[in-house]
Amino acid sequence: MTVATDPAGPLTLSESAATLRGLGWTGREADWLTLVCLHSGVFIRSQYQARYGLSKQTASRFVRALLKAGVARETRLPDRRAYRPTSICHVRARALYHTLGIENDPHRRSASPETTMRRLLSLDYVLEHPDLDWLPTVPEKLAYFERLGIFRTVLPHRVHAGPFVECPNRRYFPLNLPIAGSGATTTFVYADPGGGRRLQADRVRSWVTAHAGLWEALREGGGAVHIVAVTRTEHAAAANAAILETWRGPPTPPVPRSEADQQLVNDVKLVETTENVRPLDKYGGVIEAAKAYRRILDREKAARRPLKYIDAYSTHVAERLAPDLLSF
Repeated sequence: MTVATDPAGPLTLSESAATLRGLGWTGREADWLTLVCLHSGVFIRSQYQARYGLSKQTASRFVRALLKAGVARETRLPDRRAYRPTSICHVRARALYHTLGIENDPHRRSASPETTMRRLLSLDYVLEHPDLDWLPTVPEKLAYFERLGIFRTVLPHRVHAGPFVECPNRRYFPLNLPIAGSGATTTFVYADPGGGRRLQADRVRSWVTAHAGLWEALREGGGAVHIVAVTRTEHAAAANAAILETWRGPPTPPVPRSEADQQLVNDVKLVETTENVRPLDKYGGVIEAAKAYRRILDREKAARRPLKYIDAYSTHVAERLAPDLLSF
């Protein structure tokens, strides 16, 4: 597994973990803490046991060491068989994340049960697929897509604004789910936290819609898009597969653009790259240009239905997180 943090070349996991050994953690401990900080912020003991082939007692000693050192907090949640509680360990020490160069990573912060489950599921898949070129942080994801010539306008994002915020903050990849990329194929992991069938369907469709523009751009550039739905049960996996199947297929041929429309699109992309908005003055300013740009995209989208956004998909059932072992 590589961690693409350096523009000169990605760091290996061992190179990243070496920075934590300087804080006194052993090789295995530093390796695990690096994985958790980068990919989830949380873990359960059976995940740690499985990665290194350890006993429950050894895993418990490690967790107690984390708690004693003040770098983690443990939350105990009963499963359906209340006599056997399951603990979730949240690694949240600023020093660890600071040493890894990700001090402001959202994994440090406490999260809702839904988000916590997404994080646990994400980590489970990463642990099972260490051979993929993971992009753990948002800056790494942005750099990867920039290298592929993808403009940020098509990336999933949320805009955070308030009465005292002078410039709205745009947060990319707000769900912070795993992405791995080799250039030729980009793998997107969807972690399904569970819930009723309708809620499950709404969540995955919302996630697909948020990424549709990015996936179109990747395929237009000759890349392939692979989706993995990670769930806690076979039933949930089958339900997600049925939804993803409706999005799988060859790219829809592009709709021809007029010369004027193409010029506007080119100018919008130029502004995205240079942050100089003057080329949009001839369209009536940024707002009017953005409206016209959106009309072009919406018109083309309507003409190309039914849209197919992905080349392939697969499912993964995280058995260590099955509902009879852990429930929210």
